Amino acid sequence: MTVGRFDYLDRNGKGGKKGKARKSAPAPDESRVGGTERLEAVYLRKETVRAVWRQVRDDGGESVSELVEDLLLAWLRERQRP
Repeated sequence: MTVGRFDYLDRNGKGGKKGKARKSAPAPDESRVGGTERLEAVYLRKETVRAVWRQVRDDGGESVSELVEDLLLAWLRERQRP
């Protein structure tokens, strides 16, 4: 049995919802810039973010942003190993 790339998004296994694609990118939210580091927009499927948030919440976690940063840093460290 093969697992599709986005199978985890649907709880019933019947596929995810399909919606209209956004025609233009949203304007950056300058109010969210904190400290000296600027934020950068990263585009992800809404269904993916919601599925991750549900799992983080169910596991007692609080921040999807911290999880994403931890995963990206771990990926970078792995790539830098000889």
